[in-house]
Amino acid sequence: SVCEGGELFTWGQNTHGQLGVQSQTTLTPKPQLVERLKGIPLAQIAAGGAHSTAVSLSGAVYSWGKNSFGQLGLGDTKDRGCPSYVGALEHWKTVFISCGADHTAVLSKEGLVCTFGAGGSGQLGHNSTQNELLPRVVAELWGARVSRIACGRWEVPMTCLLRQHTLVYVPSLDKFYFFGSGDERQLEDEKKPNQLIPLPINSPVNTGKSCQSNDHCRSIQSIFNPICYNFNFVNVFTHFTQNSHLNGIATLEDKEVDAWISKSKRWTNIKKNIRLIFSSEACINGSFLDKRDKHFKTSKEVSGVDVSEVKRFYEKISKNQTVYQEV
Repeated sequence: SVCEGGELFTWGQNTHGQLGVQSQTTLTPKPQLVERLKGIPLAQIAAGGAHSTAVSLSGAVYSWGKNSFGQLGLGDTKDRGCPSYVGALEHWKTVFISCGADHTAVLSKEGLVCTFGAGGSGQLGHNSTQNELLPRVVAELWGARVSRIACGRWEVPMTCLLRQHTLVYVPSLDKFYFFGSGDERQLEDEKKPNQLIPLPINSPVNTGKSCQSNDHCRSIQSIFNPICYNFNFVNVFTHFTQNSHLNGIATLEDKEVDAWISKSKRWTNIKKNIRLIFSSEACINGSFLDKRDKHFKTSKEVSGVDVSEVKRFYEKISKNQTVYQEV
């Protein structure tokens, strides 16, 4: 869970270090602060079977936890007990990430998809069943401009088990693409061959709407599990993607700053807002990022912060000494 002030807290099972708190404890019932990510303005978090990932507002990706299949994207199979920077995704312009049971999919701002980790069921989409230790672009989706991705991980209602697969949505074609395996529990003679490359689901699925008929629902759900009836594929896809979204950490907006200066809001509210943002390194960093995608070039050498924007902000609030002093 990420607080409005930008701090990330984790709790639960920690058998592979998936909580990111560098602890040997296998179970943590109370929320613990992930110190390694303190000060980084997080845009999104995602949890897999026993690994976790986070994406910053400037597209930096961090991963930790179980890594036996390379699902952390770090080039090896060693577990990590605290967040590690995924250097292979530097400047990839990551805007969304999804974790499966043992694999990971990443979406760039340009709509490119790369996957890594377990590939035994074809869930990486590389026309093979090999594991990938480093992020690899799904070549079959090149130029498709994907807008949404989801990795199977959860057991969902109606006894459907969706684990070793990946789903993507291409808005220009209004099509979902699927690769991997739908249900591990089917009998051998009932199993369909694994889908090794992304192929469209040939059905008139309309995003945001329910299935138009029971027959239509059954045609979609049969890809995953023939015993799941009245299965709403769109709702499950929405659950996958929304589950790892954040409401957003608190950052500065021009309209809000104007309200501070003009005192058009109650001072107690202004004071609360100022203290929330300026007591958090993450919120400050997220408030002054370079515009026009320049912040995606953030690295050890490039801060990604627009210093001229910082100066402009302080010049603006200096018009109101009460606000200035509070900041």
